[in-house]
Amino acid sequence: MTIPQTSAPRVSACRLTAPGRGAVASVGLSCASTKHAVAIDAAFCAASNIRASTAPIDRVLFGSWRGEDVVVVRTGETEWEVHCHGGEAAVSRILEEFPENDSGMVALPSTLEQLLLQTRTTKTACLVLAQASGILRSAMIAAVQARTPDAFRQQLNDLLRWESVANHLVDPWRVVIAGPPNVGKSSLLNAVSGYERAIVFDQPGTTRDAVHTELVLNGWPFCVVDTAGIQRHTDDPIEAHGIARAQDRLTAADLILIAVDSSAGWTSDHDDIVLQIPDDCQRAIVYCRNDLPMSGQTPPEELTLLSTSADQGDGIRALTEWIPMKLIPDEPTLKTALPVAGTAEICHMNLNLLSQGESLNLLQDRMSQWLSSQTW
Repeated sequence: MTIPQTSAPRVSACRLTAPGRGAVASVGLSCASTKHAVAIDAAFCAASNIRASTAPIDRVLFGSWRGEDVVVVRTGETEWEVHCHGGEAAVSRILEEFPENDSGMVALPSTLEQLLLQTRTTKTACLVLAQASGILRSAMIAAVQARTPDAFRQQLNDLLRWESVANHLVDPWRVVIAGPPNVGKSSLLNAVSGYERAIVFDQPGTTRDAVHTELVLNGWPFCVVDTAGIQRHTDDPIEAHGIARAQDRLTAADLILIAVDSSAGWTSDHDDIVLQIPDDCQRAIVYCRNDLPMSGQTPPEELTLLSTSADQGDGIRALTEWIPMKLIPDEPTLKTALPVAGTAEICHMNLNLLSQGESLNLLQDRMSQWLSSQTW
């Protein structure tokens, strides 16, 4: 991903989409003045016979680029975008038109560029791009210029407040559905996913290994995991292995949905599952099959209760709205500095050294030197 500059004496090109195969690929073009844009006209012929170099801004032109069907859009006075088939051959054909395709372009810092290419949603991509606009640097400069240790500490903590969000700009939030066998976990996963991701059968122990599905909720990436039914005893070695792997998933989750069959109620197996959940992990109880009569023991009062029916679709939308609200109760804006590109590690290190009595001036000098070496 690059940002056009206006100092180039000729047309410059750069790839705007990630390398690799895809449905559509985009290439950005930029030049110092419109007089240089005739090079674009030499390669591109619009079906409407409108010249790309003089087309109105935002005008969409369909045509041929040396025999390749493309769409060209003039996005600024001296900027264009070319959208073509997603294969490498089509992109290479456009880039080869301008051999010196790096002149006139200032690349985003490689750390942010790599982070951007790995984002999965529009929201997370925009948040990464916002950091390159100077927001992150300004936050670090404010810490460097803090006059007291308390102010310095506050600046770093304000940035680290968003560390969990920053960690999930690329890696999806992990939601694990856990419960005893045959309580409706796989049906719940399918209902949340919107398609039959997991096999559903009325025999206990059908799910032997974790089943993952990725989806976007409120603009954030999530990975929902259906696990093998967890119970105290089993004579099936394969099922026992699945239970062990399900228990491992509990320690790596951001949120655990404890599934309960409404017709069976809370059981001792549920108590065992709660004991295995890390203290810092979010959790909630999801009653499955709420279309059946309620019976059995009631769950602990301190846990959030949600009610669903995968067959009827009841409560599924409320659940998918509740999940991102629970994990991201306070969302960052495009003006929020996020601790990406190594800044979280720097903040933690300096807070630790400050607590050990390190001189504020020394810490700020080191941070200033580090900051000067960063291109973002």
